[in-house]
Amino acid sequence: MRGLAHILAVGLVLFGLLPSASAAEDTDLAARFAKEQALVETLSRSTTPRDQRQLGDLYRDGLIFSADNPIRKADRDAAISAYRRAIELGDNSPSVTVSLGRLLMRQSGGEGFAEIEQALQALALQGNGDATYLLAVDAMENRHVPLEQAIPRLEAAAMLGSAAAVNDLLAAGVSVGDTLRQAVLARLTERAEAGQAPAALALFQIYADGLLTERDPQKAMQWLERAAQNDPVTAVEQLGDQYLTGLNVEPDPARAADLFRQAARAGGRNAALALGRAAIAETGMPVSSAEARWWLQRASEADVRTASVELSNLDLKIALAFDGAPEERQKLIMAALEPIADDPDALANLANQNWRSAQSEVIGKVLLPLLEKQALDGRTVAALAYNAWLEANGRPLPDAVARALIESLRKTPFVSVGYSNFTVAGLALDGRMSEAVLSRNQAIRLLFKAADDNVGQAMLRLGQLYRQGDQLARSDSFAKRWFIRAGERAVERANWELAEMQAGSRDQAERDEADRFYLTQIDAGDPRGGLAIVAARLRQGTLDGIVLERAKSVIQTPTDTIALASLLFSTGTPGYVQEAAALLSGLRQDELEPGDLVSLGRLKSAMAVTPEQTAMAFSMLEKAAESGSQVARTALAASYLSSVMQRDKVPAAIAMLQQVLVDNPKDPESRLLLARAYMLGIGVERDARKAASLVADVRSENGMRMPKATLLEADWLAFSSAGRNPAKAVALLDAQAARGSSAAERALGEYYLNGFGPAIRPDAAATRMYEAANAGDKEAMAALGHMLLNGYGLNQSREAGLGWLERAANAGNTAAMYELSRVFALRPEAESDTRQAIAWLQKAAERNHPNAAYQLGLAYLTGEWVDKDVTQASVWFERSARSGNLLAARTLKAVRDGITAKEAAIVSDTAD
Repeated sequence: MRGLAHILAVGLVLFGLLPSASAAEDTDLAARFAKEQALVETLSRSTTPRDQRQLGDLYRDGLIFSADNPIRKADRDAAISAYRRAIELGDNSPSVTVSLGRLLMRQSGGEGFAEIEQALQALALQGNGDATYLLAVDAMENRHVPLEQAIPRLEAAAMLGSAAAVNDLLAAGVSVGDTLRQAVLARLTERAEAGQAPAALALFQIYADGLLTERDPQKAMQWLERAAQNDPVTAVEQLGDQYLTGLNVEPDPARAADLFRQAARAGGRNAALALGRAAIAETGMPVSSAEARWWLQRASEADVRTASVELSNLDLKIALAFDGAPEERQKLIMAALEPIADDPDALANLANQNWRSAQSEVIGKVLLPLLEKQALDGRTVAALAYNAWLEANGRPLPDAVARALIESLRKTPFVSVGYSNFTVAGLALDGRMSEAVLSRNQAIRLLFKAADDNVGQAMLRLGQLYRQGDQLARSDSFAKRWFIRAGERAVERANWELAEMQAGSRDQAERDEADRFYLTQIDAGDPRGGLAIVAARLRQGTLDGIVLERAKSVIQTPTDTIALASLLFSTGTPGYVQEAAALLSGLRQDELEPGDLVSLGRLKSAMAVTPEQTAMAFSMLEKAAESGSQVARTALAASYLSSVMQRDKVPAAIAMLQQVLVDNPKDPESRLLLARAYMLGIGVERDARKAASLVADVRSENGMRMPKATLLEADWLAFSSAGRNPAKAVALLDAQAARGSSAAERALGEYYLNGFGPAIRPDAAATRMYEAANAGDKEAMAALGHMLLNGYGLNQSREAGLGWLERAANAGNTAAMYELSRVFALRPEAESDTRQAIAWLQKAAERNHPNAAYQLGLAYLTGEWVDKDVTQASVWFERSARSGNLLAARTLKAVRDGITAKEAAIVSDTAD
């Protein structure tokens, strides 16, 4: 075992990744350790109650682990024995009684608590808040007394100065009256000023969180500083956290590191972990990899939870940074994982880290065999982590491991038999287990068994299956029944899915029920309720100012603000479009995280009506991409590929996507964008098979979780010569639409409208387009408007058709803008509206619609609808030509060569 560890320790020094000596060693540690060991030996032999009490305190707080390891390790059993001995020798002091009570409370479900209960009751009668609190906790945890019955005792404990009781009351949502609040603050202040660190820590928490009084960060920090004077570990660790996170004080990573060192040298386990993690998470603290590793080694020796995993994490990071020979790096990785090779929990913890896929390929060569071995040995946690790693990297779960997992869960259920059945069923239904291991019918039966065993998540999954018509016949009534049952089992997601179902119901009573749920969430301050009720009311066409204002009242973060603005803008209704713009006006770009900046850039791009606004939207995406965010780079590439005016950026977009895939080969969004590029020949040579392969990989890894992949696969099935299967394409889209995808609804409408599927069905096309348009799909709005204008698939209605076209145009659909311009221009002369025609034509042209820009150029050239202006005509012909309009390029050349307006008008007959 020491061989590989020695390779790592020596190798890191030789390769220059770590210095050979650690700055963290404490020169007087050996002396302190020897002195403490001598004291323990002396106290152990003593027969005085005072010495036994001191011995109990030492064991309770932890002894220095060794002569070269300052981390303290507590010994609960030894502490209990010492306190019991102190009591036997006549020490019935409150400190001994309360300390023993706390230890017995945590031991074997409080089995031994009865021996100290009478003494605690006597102390409670004398006004001891800590004793009163322990009796309250015993009543709740060991005697299962309902919270409401224990509240009076918790309030009494708080009144007597128990900081823990105050925290429990506030956590339980108990309203604290002025009398109790003032008494608690007074008693805690008195104890804190007397030097009691727990009281000072409680006051820090109260003022930091604004629990019993107004939030006061400055006063909170004053109390924390005072607590640190009397508590060299816990309080100093919290002080370090404050300077690291900057929650109540100006962040100071250097001081945070010094405080953590101080606490760690005093034996602080959390401080040692914080110093170790500093080199892993790059927190900004000036902690070298050498020092971080030294502290993690000491914490691991002292059995600090997760320390061994963090040590492997750090060693892996160091190994991955090694740029020497691949075989040498492989040795370093093996050495990093060797200490936890036989620990399935540690391996699973490490496997569940969010490693970038480029690194996971390297790490996996060593980690996966270790996980597989543990999984085949029947270690459930290792098997689940092994599956998660394989799934994230698009690889199947071997049948042998799947069978071993089922067997291990049968022998030793994970949480419960029911939950084990749910786990296995979920893996099978998600395609992680082959039919040879467990058939889908067997998986469904296991899912029902789990639901019968009151597993709420199984009930949720059954509701989803019935709602989507996936594996089970679609049934809204059965779906509702299972969602209700899951909600009764405290599965929050079930309540939201039920409300979503009810909001889309034709039954007004059901919609009212959804409204009540969403409004309840709003009253609780949950922004999801605000967004959901706005989305539901917009689909129903019943959103009013009162409901919108209630929704806005819980929208606080930029993420939620952008989401609400996006919902409103997607309607294409002028009033809501203006409301969306007003919401976004309060955001400051320089304060946004890269993810929010991407969302804002995308939305601003859709809302842009001038070249300047479009350029500003692109600049947001470019700024976000500069941060290195993978999501931002992918979004920028997508925008370059979809913009007709950014064709010069297409090579850069392709390169950007390829670089994202170097960093993360399994990134689904980048692969789908490249698939579309290969399918259409944008920036790369057209390659339908490569496109299909990329899409198939994403679909196999994500199933129906990525609608874009489903749409691309459907297009492949509908249009490719090699794998054409229109019926399967329609079935895929139908399944995706059942999961709430408006894009899939619109695609089905297009298939039925144009005969891309098995047959042309105008009536089915109209139904699908209406569903998608009503859900905010601007392309569907435009298509629906066109169908209404022409009476195709539904009754002709010029007014309704124009209404949907205007909504699509207001939502940013340039084709709808152009069509509106043509509709208003081509009406009979008495009904024509040249003002609206030129306004919509201008908007479409400014958003780079090739034909709109060309027609606007002709208008300026001929002086029709606008003042004649040859220079402006040339500008718009050039814009149209840059968008790919060959006729515009020829007309521009002719104008520059002196063509007359009349001649240009003759040429324009072929423009459309």
